Amino acid sequence: MMIGILYATVQEADPYLALSGAKAVAAEPFALFELRTPPALITISGMGKVSAALAGQMLIREYDCDRILNAGVCGTLVDRVDLATGNILRVSTASEGPPGPGIPPEGFGCAGDLWQGLPVARLVTVEQPVFNPAERQRLAAWGELVDMEGAVVARVAQLYGIPWDMIKGITDMADHGERSTLHRNLAMVSQAVAEHLNNGISRYATP
Repeated sequence: MMIGILYATVQEADPYLALSGAKAVAAEPFALFELRTPPALITISGMGKVSAALAGQMLIREYDCDRILNAGVCGTLVDRVDLATGNILRVSTASEGPPGPGIPPEGFGCAGDLWQGLPVARLVTVEQPVFNPAERQRLAAWGELVDMEGAVVARVAQLYGIPWDMIKGITDMADHGERSTLHRNLAMVSQAVAEHLNNGISRYATP
């Protein structure tokens, strides 16, 4: 098995790269790092749907990854104790909001066999960062978490028949004035995501 791990930004990826000891192997078209045990390739796509889709396709088509993991940070769309900033969650389904052609109404479902001890939430992926109470309320009809990459990573994996999983850490409440909260929490939450990711994929390490 070759695992493909996709992060959106350097800031999100750095704690895991340091923790895992992954080595840089390429810089273009996306930064790429190799992990020997378990066999994995980590790429940093850049923010947004198009970049994430292209990087996900690269992992599958050019590097024969047969399982895709998306890790990183997100905002929360719902005011609940279990969805507070700093919490780490496993994504159950990922969608782009209202269903469209080729998109099931419930979104794309994950493989679901990693991070069983984590709470579960649905993810909505959008084009632009959400720091608006009205948009936050609208998107909450489709999920509890929001990001800018996850659902298209899931869609690419689904297209190629590849299982996928996602682990997300909450940095902000996706509300007015929360941009500064995101930046304040980014390093701490990314470190926590890295630790959960590292523990989760250790099951694939060769004895």
